[in-house]
Amino acid sequence: MKRIIVLFLVLVQTVVYAQQKKAKDNFNVQIRLEEGDLNKDGLIDKTVITMDTIAASVPLRLQIFFLQPNKKFKLVFSSTDVIEPQYVNGVHTKNTIPYFFIEKGFLLMSSEKNDVRYEHKFIYKNGIFQLIKISSVVCDGQNATTETVFDLVKGVKTETTTPLSSAKILKKNTKKIMIRPLPTLQNLNTFGNKLYW
Repeated sequence: MKRIIVLFLVLVQTVVYAQQKKAKDNFNVQIRLEEGDLNKDGLIDKTVITMDTIAASVPLRLQIFFLQPNKKFKLVFSSTDVIEPQYVNGVHTKNTIPYFFIEKGFLLMSSEKNDVRYEHKFIYKNGIFQLIKISSVVCDGQNATTETVFDLVKGVKTETTTPLSSAKILKKNTKKIMIRPLPTLQNLNTFGNKLYW
């Protein structure tokens, strides 16, 4: 009788493990792939965005891999929280899937949300991706654009409004805002609107 109970428990654990593993492997459609040297070691690293086509919210996963000297890729970051799912409560968000670029050792995330274009700039330091700059551009619908640049390292946020047809500055505001510790790619969502106001 004990053998049957033990066998039953092993079988249940195996089924539960298989279901959990399968749930994690539903990110089976590659959406974006970008390459470049992120950690300044002369090797070409990569960022990969994959989509879960089974879940109703259609979540997206960002993974970052560093190429090792043995020519194998090592996973250094993986998250389904960085990119908003395509559907929230059954309604399409209409936001674009971000692009992740690797440029001069920096990770750049370019996205659009609610008709505002954003660029987030990260640096890889001490095993984490620290957010060092955010910029956004929004058109007011009346022939003017406002560009906001927030340098998180210096703690300076500058908002500049210009007409679409020229470089003349209509309005410029600068604020000092210090955020410490710096937000990271891992905890970006927890900062919410604190970074954008």
